[in-house]
Amino acid sequence: MRLQLLLSLFLVVHLVVSQKLKEPASNLRDQEDEQSAEEDTEDAPFEFTEEAAFHDMHQSTPSAEGKMEKTPIEPENPTEHSKISHEVDSHEPTPAPAQIDTHTMEEHDSHSHIHGHSIHDGEISSQIKSKEESKKEMKSKSEPKEESEEGNEEDEGEVEYEVPEEEQVHRETVTTRMPMKSMDKNEAMFREELAVRPPNESLEQRPEIAPITAPTPLPEPAIKFDNINDEDYGENEAESTKPDAVDNEVIEQLVNKFLNTGSTTDQKGSAPKFVNKEAQKLLGSSPYWSDKGVKAIGSIKDSDEAEKWLDGYYKEAQKVLYQVTTAGWRYFTSISSNSRKSLAEAQDVMSRFVHSTSMQAKQFDAAAMPEEMKKQLHYVSFEGMSALKEKDHQAFTSAQDHINQQISETLTCEKGMKAPCTLKKIDISAIFNSENDADHLKYLWGAFVRNVARLKPHYKKILDLSNTAAQLNGFSDGGAMWRSAFDLSTKNSPPKFDLKQQMQQIYEKILPLYKQLHAYIRRQISGIYKNPIGLTKDQTIPAHLFGSTEGGDWSFHYESTKPNSEEDQIAEEIIENMQMQNYTSKTMFIKAYRYFKSVGFPPLPKSFWTNSVFQRVWSKDMLCEPAAAFDMRDGEDFRVKACSQIGEPDFKLAHSLLAQVYYQFLYRKQPLAFRESASPAINEAIANVFLHLASNPNYLYSQKLVSAESLQVKESTIINRLYREALDNVAKIPFALTADTWRYEILEGNTSDHQWNEKWWKLRETLEGVRPPEDKFLPAHIDAFIHTQISQVHSPAVRNLIGYVAQFQILKSLCPPETELAEGCILSEDTTMRLREMMEMGSSIDWLKALEMLTGKAELDATPLLEYYKPLIGWLENANEISQVYIGWDGEGTRFNNDEIPEMMSNGKISSGILSQDRVAFPGGDCTNGEECLLDSHCDGKECICNDGLFTLKFDNTVSCVATDPRKSGFMDENGEPIGVGLVPSETTTAEPPKQNLTTTTVTTKMMTTRTSTTLSFFWVIISIALARLL
Repeated sequence: MRLQLLLSLFLVVHLVVSQKLKEPASNLRDQEDEQSAEEDTEDAPFEFTEEAAFHDMHQSTPSAEGKMEKTPIEPENPTEHSKISHEVDSHEPTPAPAQIDTHTMEEHDSHSHIHGHSIHDGEISSQIKSKEESKKEMKSKSEPKEESEEGNEEDEGEVEYEVPEEEQVHRETVTTRMPMKSMDKNEAMFREELAVRPPNESLEQRPEIAPITAPTPLPEPAIKFDNINDEDYGENEAESTKPDAVDNEVIEQLVNKFLNTGSTTDQKGSAPKFVNKEAQKLLGSSPYWSDKGVKAIGSIKDSDEAEKWLDGYYKEAQKVLYQVTTAGWRYFTSISSNSRKSLAEAQDVMSRFVHSTSMQAKQFDAAAMPEEMKKQLHYVSFEGMSALKEKDHQAFTSAQDHINQQISETLTCEKGMKAPCTLKKIDISAIFNSENDADHLKYLWGAFVRNVARLKPHYKKILDLSNTAAQLNGFSDGGAMWRSAFDLSTKNSPPKFDLKQQMQQIYEKILPLYKQLHAYIRRQISGIYKNPIGLTKDQTIPAHLFGSTEGGDWSFHYESTKPNSEEDQIAEEIIENMQMQNYTSKTMFIKAYRYFKSVGFPPLPKSFWTNSVFQRVWSKDMLCEPAAAFDMRDGEDFRVKACSQIGEPDFKLAHSLLAQVYYQFLYRKQPLAFRESASPAINEAIANVFLHLASNPNYLYSQKLVSAESLQVKESTIINRLYREALDNVAKIPFALTADTWRYEILEGNTSDHQWNEKWWKLRETLEGVRPPEDKFLPAHIDAFIHTQISQVHSPAVRNLIGYVAQFQILKSLCPPETELAEGCILSEDTTMRLREMMEMGSSIDWLKALEMLTGKAELDATPLLEYYKPLIGWLENANEISQVYIGWDGEGTRFNNDEIPEMMSNGKISSGILSQDRVAFPGGDCTNGEECLLDSHCDGKECICNDGLFTLKFDNTVSCVATDPRKSGFMDENGEPIGVGLVPSETTTAEPPKQNLTTTTVTTKMMTTRTSTTLSFFWVIISIALARLL
């Protein structure tokens, strides 16, 4: 009878549980939470935990008689374990702990039972108690236990089990009918199967459940930032979001005065001549500003006198450099006509200082001085172009400005169109980037070089004056003076090595890679431009088919020609994680800074965080490109200026800029003459090394910017990235050699004027495998002027070549020997020790010594560069072999067959037709880099000025071009200076651009909001009256 009752009770409870298990997991968890809360209120001496459930589940096994027996547990690591308390139910046989065997799991399912709660992680209790029974049973546990009639085992009280560490980890995935954290896949499947199993189905008939597997532990981060102390990053600095208070009465008085008298001052006379008064105060402030009474060259041999002179020089030079850097900072972060004028005045003051002090330094016999003093005197006595007489220096500057203006402002007509022409250089460049019509591009190229051919005499003037300055500095010609920064020659000492020969050796070493790249892109170009006339499969490539007007830049063909269509998703993952972690532009720099500290670099001063500009300040006109690191020359103030946005590119940029800042910071204790990098090329190389290291997957994982799955980088991703870099950088190496060799030949007098064009194309065909777009070129032309590197950059291109080659030498020296250079590595405090020591030396060592300190070799070596590109080299060789393309450009000139022309994955030339912000400028803005001047203005070579017949109207930092003289309407005084009534200088920063107010007036005035609406209304009334009078 008792057995029948028990069987009936079991069936009823089983049906109830089955129905409950069909409910959603969320409802089940809610019920379990409620049940747990009720049980917690009971005065029971036992504690049921998820750990206990896990323990019993894994440590019990049935005996042959069907009873549970205990088996001693031997933990693998007795020092690392957990003790789990578990009070045994006195009314049920105590299950004995034992290791679960997967072959006996089904049998164990019918016995495993803990305090009336079923364990469903691969197990099920054969007896389930109702909630009421559980409550009664729990109450009974607080009463004295008695021996059962049937002679059951005595209550063993509290039992402590020791569980191995790996089971502690695994235990977290176990789910009971107590409050749960999670339900794994096996459990969910088992519950579903249990819910639909008929009550009379035997357990042996069920399919075997897969054993539970422990979750794969996440890899440890390569860098742990927990030990990096937080600092005050200036986050709590209260930034002003409002302008200074404005006195309404004062405004009203000033408005009445300038409307009635045209001036805001009662004093007569003109406005100050100079904007930068502080710089002007330095002129003549000490004997270092005069070259009068200077003794004969090399006549002073007393080292004490030389040391005394150098001490005074450094004090005065620091004042000058501070004014120049301060004026430069103001201009780059807040462009206006005044800030530009202030910078120009500071640079002029510095030029005068350099000229006078270099003349004084030449009095000393450097050869008779100690070695360190000799270096300092050589540094101070070198004038460069400042050695020219004032008249010649002005002619040199004027020629540069004229060429810059004409290159950017020259108008070219479209094919078949008559004047007036509309296309500027910036428009032509945009067309080359976005169009696939080879004939159209060929026409535009020829039309532009014909238009700028008239600038040839101005360029000849620049080269002649360069030779003159070189001779005044003790060099044979301008080319020798250019090379002196790298071959380490002086007027008194010959070069330490032949730079031209060294560059030729570098070129020959990378030539096999370049030829493979050239052959691959040549075949791809046949598909992009539909097998254009002039392109063959075994000779040179016409210059107008590279997607750019700039030599050596093939990057615009990347999307059309990339090796693999599958793109890397790292960039998207990074920006998603940045958004989830609430990154700002400044956060990226903080993360980069903590990285540098983790590898041994010292803390930076707090002023770095409070004075730097990390993102675009929308209340000002900023010169965003290029981002730069600033040494304010006082030994304490170091800054960066960047218009960064969250994402992978600017995250890497932050590391590059921090590397430059640390270089400046570490050499700050050197004498002023040596507070420079060993060479701009070395500085650039180090910056690019850290830019590359910032993309290492293990590092990004340490910064919690990518998941563990992203640690395994696909080979296709690496190939695509290397291919993009090669189009942008490897292709520039032969062009840089061409540009410098061509100019060296002219400066040395080996090429006459009428041979310039012929020599240019001969070098390009030989070194680059590039030919002129047209079949014949005119000797009178100067086709090289279409390239900015020639027309607007008057310095050796070899600087970038040296920096690029040295970059991989430095990378290899910093990384472990087994490193795949293309993937980068993780640095440590030990590996950066030599780098920090080298940085501390500043320019007291030359760039060869700096390279030796880092790499062990005092010479350039392209081997690490080729090692870096090894994956791409193998891919190119294989792809070119499969396509049977000709390697080189010395073939017979055979055109591509139709079956040899590849199909493009995408044209890669989508263009919005809208010029980007960095390619346009407004009146008063900078246009030295070819920006197009808008709003009735044109470029004078430096800034956008109003067109002829228009007047310049200035308000705060805004310049507008108007048809009526502003002085007649009270906007300016008689000297052309703005009255500036009610205008409040802005020092605020905002994260977002302000909303634009659309007006119908033709004069745009930049104003800042005042503290009261009354002041704002009053100001607009006055402006409206003045505009009405003006227009």
